[in-house]
Amino acid sequence: MTAAAAGELPARHQSRHRLTGAGGTVLGLLLAVLPLTFAGAGPLASASSILVVLAVAAVMVVGVVWPSLAVRRATVEVRSPADATVGEAVPLTVTVRGGVPGLELRVLDPSGPWHRLPDGEPAVVDHVARQRGVFQHLRVEVRTTVPLGLFSAQRVFLLQLPSLVAVAPVPLSVDWRPGPAPVDGRARAGGLAAPAGDLVRTVRPYAAGDPLRLVHWPSTARTGALVVRELEPPAPQGQAVVLDLTDLGERADEAAAYALGACAAVLGAGGALVLCTHDLLDGPVATEVRSLLAARRRIAAAITGPPGAPPARWPLVEIGR
Repeated sequence: MTAAAAGELPARHQSRHRLTGAGGTVLGLLLAVLPLTFAGAGPLASASSILVVLAVAAVMVVGVVWPSLAVRRATVEVRSPADATVGEAVPLTVTVRGGVPGLELRVLDPSGPWHRLPDGEPAVVDHVARQRGVFQHLRVEVRTTVPLGLFSAQRVFLLQLPSLVAVAPVPLSVDWRPGPAPVDGRARAGGLAAPAGDLVRTVRPYAAGDPLRLVHWPSTARTGALVVRELEPPAPQGQAVVLDLTDLGERADEAAAYALGACAAVLGAGGALVLCTHDLLDGPVATEVRSLLAARRRIAAAITGPPGAPPARWPLVEIGR
């Protein structure tokens, strides 16, 4: 895959041709036999020699021109999932058209195995995502040796994917110790369960619909009427994860994997999460992230540069600084 960052891209289409093993054998035999056709004398021998030369020329033209036209006529379409993980196979839906029997295709970067695909019908081809990032182009190569198998014509296509593909690192396992976070002065929905005790604000008479677990039995026994507890909302818990890839070099992907592991730990425990990165498209960013999928996409798009500033009074984990 080719990154979505601005810059020079390889040529959209590149073609090349080569002699196959069978073609080399046939060409060698023809070169060996051709002098013998001119060894005879007389008009008949000359006519035979001309016919042999024309036959050789016809074979060469058909063997070279036909495959070249076939790969030039071919078109390729590809669809990809929006998200992937480094090292895992990404199922690509590939459609090749051109009406050419025996057309083969493989995905490049890294080069995968050749696949013979049916003409005009979608087929699934697995491609290993080898690096973290956000990608918008894919290189594929098609080839054919029809009709004689003497020459192979190959063509490389640079295809634009229908949507950006975010390839996230494999998260490292990280432990998280919850800490208080000022989430707009209120508890985060779905946040950590509050510890028992010290959260009772007051007691009041029972109202229809109050859960029985809130009944304050000592007061109920003393007054003779059902009394329930009114609880303080649990203190919000959270973490700000700051990922700075500046000057990390080869350690950048390890840092990204640790950051994703930290995000997964916070979100998995129900905590609020603010992720601070330098984004591929938006520059310095510091925003609340509410799902692991959103964290994966943000970290996939993180590049070298100053991250966004974390909010005040949030517990911090700084990675790469």
